[in-house]
Amino acid sequence: MTSDLSPWSVRESDLDLDGPQAAASILSLSNGYVGVRGVLDETPADADPATLLATVLEEYDQTYAEGGYAYPEVEERLVPVVDAWRVGWSVDGTPVDASAAGSHDRALDLRAGVLDRELRWTAPSGGSTTLVNRRLVSLTRPELVASRWHVLAHDDVTVALRPAPDCSHGDDADRERTEPGLVTTSCRHDAEGSSVHQRTVRSGRGVAVETAHVVECADGVTPVWHHRAGAATLTVDLRAGQWLTVLVLAAHVGGPDADALPARAHAALADALAAGWEQLQREQAELLADVWARGDVELEGDDEMQQAARYSLFQTVQASACVDGVGVRAKGLTGTGYGGHAFWDSETFVLPVLDHVLPGAAAAHLRWRHTTLPRARERAAELGLPGAAFPWRTISGRESSGYWPAGTAAFHVSAAVALAAVRYVAATGDEAFARDVAVDLVVETARLWAGRGHHTDAGFRIDGVTGPDEYTAIVDNNTYTNLVARQNLRAAAGLCDRYPEQAHRLGVSADERAAWLLAADRMIVPYSDELQVTEQSQDFTRHAHWDFEARGTARFPLDDHVHYSELYRRQVVKQADLVLALHVAREEFTPEQRRRDFDYYEPLTVRDSSLSAPVQAVVAAEIGYVDLAYAYARECALLDLCDLRASTDGGLHVASLAGAWTAMVAGLGGARLDGGVLHLAPCLPSRLTGYAFPVHAAGASARVEVRSDGVTYRLVSGEKLRIVHDGDELRLTPEQPAQVRPVRPGEQSPPPAQPPGRAPLFAAS
Repeated sequence: MTSDLSPWSVRESDLDLDGPQAAASILSLSNGYVGVRGVLDETPADADPATLLATVLEEYDQTYAEGGYAYPEVEERLVPVVDAWRVGWSVDGTPVDASAAGSHDRALDLRAGVLDRELRWTAPSGGSTTLVNRRLVSLTRPELVASRWHVLAHDDVTVALRPAPDCSHGDDADRERTEPGLVTTSCRHDAEGSSVHQRTVRSGRGVAVETAHVVECADGVTPVWHHRAGAATLTVDLRAGQWLTVLVLAAHVGGPDADALPARAHAALADALAAGWEQLQREQAELLADVWARGDVELEGDDEMQQAARYSLFQTVQASACVDGVGVRAKGLTGTGYGGHAFWDSETFVLPVLDHVLPGAAAAHLRWRHTTLPRARERAAELGLPGAAFPWRTISGRESSGYWPAGTAAFHVSAAVALAAVRYVAATGDEAFARDVAVDLVVETARLWAGRGHHTDAGFRIDGVTGPDEYTAIVDNNTYTNLVARQNLRAAAGLCDRYPEQAHRLGVSADERAAWLLAADRMIVPYSDELQVTEQSQDFTRHAHWDFEARGTARFPLDDHVHYSELYRRQVVKQADLVLALHVAREEFTPEQRRRDFDYYEPLTVRDSSLSAPVQAVVAAEIGYVDLAYAYARECALLDLCDLRASTDGGLHVASLAGAWTAMVAGLGGARLDGGVLHLAPCLPSRLTGYAFPVHAAGASARVEVRSDGVTYRLVSGEKLRIVHDGDELRLTPEQPAQVRPVRPGEQSPPPAQPPGRAPLFAAS
């Protein structure tokens, strides 16, 4: 990336990428229901499809060399739908080609929530025009994509516009396909707009897209529509200085009830037309203004990170704003990587951010999980277990992972769902949600843990599971799993005491609650007395260490070069596992123990997963490795903007982007909500001269300003705010709106080294 970066926009010319597919991911617009990759309109849609609908999935047969009982038979995958917002331009009969343009610029505006584009085009005829486009995917209207073009003639030219797609895709042969995929069943274009209907071959999902064209032009200009072979073309003769504006509004609806979809799309389009372009832009900017007020992290001394931090929060919001009924996906809707699936990433890494900056989206995601509870119960029963077992990867709620050691065996995903519900209630005080959603999720997952583990003389064991570290599979007593199970069990007992009617509805007895608490109290946490460190899983520290110096064993990611049979028996960690336990269950560890554990696992962790750096950043900051924490925060934020893993072409890493905010606010800022009380303990990395961020609790807000000479807390709204600063309680009131406390110092000793070649990416620039 270049220097002199804008703090509020991402310009394509500033990106240092190997190919257009990565840029298309980075410049994506989305709202969690519909997403549009940042492709050029003139690129053929068949070669580079760009539009994804969260509800439109296709089913593909799972194939196994050797299958087994309860292996998923079907894999769900998102399939791109029609790019109805696209238009093709030509000048004097020659199609506009950005690669041959005199100038071409695109920029993602993080405050307006739009992708702006401008190009100067001179046709072979000599006629020159400037085309300006603003693309918008509404963060408040789930179905809506809008694209507004303004064409200015510099010479006398004939300009033609052709909306996409070509209706020839709706022929009989296409409708009679039997292999999985999406087919177009009908397509119409005219001067008013377009109507396209599609369906998936196997999953029974339908798509209805309705578009409208709103044309305005300079005085004396007469646009003419031509119709031929099911297509429509707009032709306009412009003299030098004259202009033409075309607004394309596209409403996308998808789902299983194909007959009802056209009416829904038509209604959404009519509402957007009635609102108008200016109102759509205002809605977008207003929602984002509230996000920035609630979550903007302002940095002094690192322009690259300032832009990246805001980009990260912007894309986290884009992945989540309209997820009602569909849930947050690992790639958002920025690409088809991971098949468009949702993982535990959402609950563990994304929702903690949404709880504070967009709580309605956090609730919507968890309500989606609640709608899939019947399938989670079915999956648990299929596995011979009580309660509910949520899937490792899914779109509709059923398991789509064909590799069970890293999928089905990773039971901690169920605790992630439950604890996300508990965390949301603690952050918002939403009693209705607690009663109607959280109780069900937490009780049914507690039942899973009660059935999955068993009592021994040594305590309550949970055997044969895979924790977050996918390089250590099918282990006994994974510490992270056991500790989140403990939290899950205790939360279930507490919610049943708080909501007895819901407990009665679910058939929870006093004996069952007592059994949960007993299992939680007796939960085994493996520990090495010899090394004085917590074990990632039972006997983990007895495994052989990975030899990073041996030829051929230091190529990353390791699982692309080494068989799992070798990885599973070594002390090598793909992603933070025990260190994640230090974060999510910090009350279980003393400060000294957290430091010993972090020091032990840091040299073992290769970070072959983008989920690792956010957690390592938070824990490193807590124990005083402040510069290391900031280096990991930079890795999170710059992962996609710099394509650090050469995988951004498949879509953005939403959990890592969300983790950048967590690394800054919960890590460097030390922010956490404990028993309704806001705790902070800010520290300052040497790379920064200062930073600031907002906090919210108990109906009040404050601004936290961190500089080398102290931390200033300023009341922004509310009558009072209680804050615990590094153990020291203070109260902000209108009478005393600001107080200053010292910055928490960093650790004097240097942090442990990472495995060879695995230092934080972009620790410096």
